[in-house]
Amino acid sequence: MWNRFRCIVLCTVGTGRLKTTSPGELMNSIHPRPRSRFSSILRFVALLFAFALFAASCSNDAISGPDDAAGGDDSSAESDSSDDQSESDDTDDEAEEVDLTQGGEVIEFTVQTGVPATSVYHALIVTWGERIGVMSQGRLKATVVPSGGVVGALEILDAVNDDVVPVGFAWSNYWNGKNKAAALFSNPPVGSTGMDQATSLAWMYDGGGLELYERLYQEEIGVNVIPLPIAPMGPDPFGWFGKKITSLEDLQGIKFRSPPGLPGDAFNKVGMEAIAMPGSEIIPAANSGLIEGAEWISPSDDTALGFQDVWSDYYLQGLHQSTDIGELLLNKDWFEALSADLQMIIKVAAQATIVDSQNLSITQNAQAVNDLKAQGINIWNTPEEFYEAFANAWNEVADELEAEDPFFKEVRDSQRAYAEEVMPYRLTITELYQTIGETYFPEKVGSDPS
Repeated sequence: MWNRFRCIVLCTVGTGRLKTTSPGELMNSIHPRPRSRFSSILRFVALLFAFALFAASCSNDAISGPDDAAGGDDSSAESDSSDDQSESDDTDDEAEEVDLTQGGEVIEFTVQTGVPATSVYHALIVTWGERIGVMSQGRLKATVVPSGGVVGALEILDAVNDDVVPVGFAWSNYWNGKNKAAALFSNPPVGSTGMDQATSLAWMYDGGGLELYERLYQEEIGVNVIPLPIAPMGPDPFGWFGKKITSLEDLQGIKFRSPPGLPGDAFNKVGMEAIAMPGSEIIPAANSGLIEGAEWISPSDDTALGFQDVWSDYYLQGLHQSTDIGELLLNKDWFEALSADLQMIIKVAAQATIVDSQNLSITQNAQAVNDLKAQGINIWNTPEEFYEAFANAWNEVADELEAEDPFFKEVRDSQRAYAEEVMPYRLTITELYQTIGETYFPEKVGSDPS
């Protein structure tokens, strides 16, 4: 109430300036310094008027007291009502905006992955599905199922083409039986033309690789599918064995689980017996004696599948899939029927998943290797003589396929031209990182990881 009185005095006795009058100043104003009689009378009349307004205000407060306890005086209630109305209008506007954003039906669909539910890469695709759900404000609702959830891993491409499932996750080398060039987009041996994983992704986005990738599916294989790179996960380790491998001779005739396609062709040329199978079948095959060694994806994923419970010796440097890039397969009709914003959400979320996968490859793989060491697993460097033998084997396979298939040659020519342009710079930069690493961890260079 006193504040109201101060306000009244402020409004009535101000003389061109805003000035809050305190009680002491008010009393002093009753006994002003000598000035003209007219001025004193004018100030006295103004003061009386202020007291009259104050008394009236107090009277109104007394009359409206009970209501005020419940919500304030009339002016306050009117103001509150106005504020409430404003808030209500804002809420209505927000609700209307949400309705507009969520306009149209919710699109529920299944994503079939080519990995078991225990795989870290299955979890990666689950996160992708959650991400597009949030970005689309619920308009896209993905249900991600593991290998065998709807179809087997090697049936995913046909299932997406036939719209049995509109979206799949696999690796292009799985479709080696449909076209040998497929593996060039996912995990060609020795980086196809000497590229590393980051360079392979750059070739896709900046070197014309994505256009050739679509041509592979839509023209060469003849399926109604759009591919997107989504999960770089290389370089893959060479693999797991039940004994220490010290030379190329130790690998002769060994029955080895290999990826289908070009990697298996190169393994066969160095004298190994490559056997292709999905990840979910590897452990049963090892326990039955069908295979004597295996590779899968990465230390973290190999560990999740339980390879350490079957084999004792692990080799990290693999040439067979030094650039390993998982793909998202989209039924073309299904994808193109989506609105432009939903299409972009799917594409951008796939690019975000590339970052997730790159981070995973560093963090979780390092943690897995440390855990394997603690469990007593022997972790070795791949024998140096294997590098040259395997690279020569790959070049023989690639040369034969280039002579047979013009599209295979066109893709590899594109990769070769891009590699020749960017790899000299890339190698200079990566050499810097190698030097930095050697400076801080000199004891690790050249020694076996164990």
